[in-house]
Amino acid sequence: MAEYRAKHLDLSTRIEIGLKMLLHGEEREWGWITKMAEAQQVSRQTFYNCRDKVQAALVEALQPKAPGPQPTNQPLQVNASYIKWATTVLAMQKGSTRDVQLGLELLFGEERSVGFINETVNAVGQSAAVYNAQLVPSQPIAGEIDEVFQGMKPCFTVVDGQSFMVLNLTAEENREGDTWAKTLRRLIEQGIAFQDVVSDNAGGIRNGVKQAGLGTSWRLDVFHVLHDGHRISQKLENAAYRAIKQAIQTQAHATEQMAGRNCTGRMHKATGLSVAEANAQQSAAVEQYDLWAWLFAEMRFALNPVHGYRIQASATARETLQIICDLMEQSGQKAIVSFATMLRQNLEALLDPLCWLEAQLADWQQAISPEDETLIMFVHRWPIFSIADLSPALQAAARAYEKALARFHRASSHAESFHSWLRPYLDIHRTLPDWLLPLATLFWNHHEFQRGKRAGHSPVALAGIEDAISLHAALRQVFNMAFAEPDNSMDGVAC
Repeated sequence: MAEYRAKHLDLSTRIEIGLKMLLHGEEREWGWITKMAEAQQVSRQTFYNCRDKVQAALVEALQPKAPGPQPTNQPLQVNASYIKWATTVLAMQKGSTRDVQLGLELLFGEERSVGFINETVNAVGQSAAVYNAQLVPSQPIAGEIDEVFQGMKPCFTVVDGQSFMVLNLTAEENREGDTWAKTLRRLIEQGIAFQDVVSDNAGGIRNGVKQAGLGTSWRLDVFHVLHDGHRISQKLENAAYRAIKQAIQTQAHATEQMAGRNCTGRMHKATGLSVAEANAQQSAAVEQYDLWAWLFAEMRFALNPVHGYRIQASATARETLQIICDLMEQSGQKAIVSFATMLRQNLEALLDPLCWLEAQLADWQQAISPEDETLIMFVHRWPIFSIADLSPALQAAARAYEKALARFHRASSHAESFHSWLRPYLDIHRTLPDWLLPLATLFWNHHEFQRGKRAGHSPVALAGIEDAISLHAALRQVFNMAFAEPDNSMDGVAC
């Protein structure tokens, strides 16, 4: 049990001394402090300390407060046992309003209404939206644009493909080009510059990018192109296996018919085709799949920025893709012809990343020999080597190649990954609360990655934002903005 250093001055005595010290000098007699300090064998400062503490307690107890029941402030001792208890409670929560209500009761023994919880998170969400709009990357972003839906309402997502920072996550009434254009213009007004824009083939996004005047070209997401191509591969592969199975069954049935009653086991059903017809269909299906697989692989190879240890020329890629489109159209298969039409219509959008890379390295390619470029790309590809291993004359060129390849951008995979992270939060709620998207953006932008090349860094730090703060500091700042609390409003928790 804690004790006073001067044990003979107990609590009641100290209160009496503090109250006596609050009186004027004439009321408590001149020299009373000196005389009592000598009698109690303590310093005069002890009496002044008692006066200050009693005065502070009286001011706290008597100062005017808001009418109605006052919230109880009770100290909370956060020890190892309580941490385990909080871990157990939070593991059972899904994040809905009812779960927050239950969590407050289980963790702190406090009951709060649903209205109180909604009012609190809405206020914090509004502050988070204001705070998020003030964060501007220090360099042009590799824009990735996509849409995610909640309750048939589109949410517009804009992500930086380099830092993985979410720059926009807002619910809109529709997904038309005008709505997208307003969203993108607002980001430009905030000071965000776009190096490029990558998205799927949605018409609203394409029109919105065109109307917004971003000063950069739109690029078709290669990920979605490959995804559509893999669907065709699966369809043709399944058709080829069905044709093979049908040919085997037809041949077996014909053999059984020739053997008559001498065959054993269950008889194979007739397919309605002759052996020659079944074999012809099998050959056609297999050849069609093989042709598609070859053309699809060549298309992927043509879109790669590096061939071997050389930078891919955009003119060569364009010529190759045009030939591939011609061959696909000659196949006569509806899905393949449709895919070839899509490729031809979006040829320039698919080649734009290669053209950009070619423009970034044009001067360096003229200054160095093809052999030097091969050496630079060899060092770039194999991590056991570094630029320092090159000759001083090639180190500047190698850094330029490394920077250009790092900024090479042709997919919206970061936006897709963010939507995968966001989807469980959206599924929890039947509707789309106003506070959810701003707080999700705040959390994502300030959390630190645990694995990979970004481990130990947050998106805002990777985006080059000066004085990027931690997630705890950001949440605390937004909380203080919402409720006009002083900076030390949360310093009373005992840990």
